[in-house]
Amino acid sequence: MCRIDIHRGSESTTLTIEGKLIGPWVKELGNCWTEEMAARPDRPKIVDLRAVSYIDAGGRDLLSVMRSQGAKLEAKGCLMKCVVQEIEAQQALAGSQAEINL
Repeated sequence: MCRIDIHRGSESTTLTIEGKLIGPWVKELGNCWTEEMAARPDRPKIVDLRAVSYIDAGGRDLLSVMRSQGAKLEAKGCLMKCVVQEIEAQQALAGSQAEINL
């Protein structure tokens, strides 16, 4: 089970995820993300993962896409912090390799 709440504040939009980000919930979060990006492309986006207990491979891939499109990922706890750090490190490495290839 997963819960996705969207809060549109004056400065940014926060997507708060609770529970397990797996299977059909990954697709649902992807739909929410796509809608928010289309409706408010320039508004900063925060993905609050502090209440997530598990992320499957599809969820991790989606978070990586969201991060590459400008989302700030907020995590709490060893597992979620590790997932976010891996995504950020992977993107930093990809960015530095792209610069080398120029």
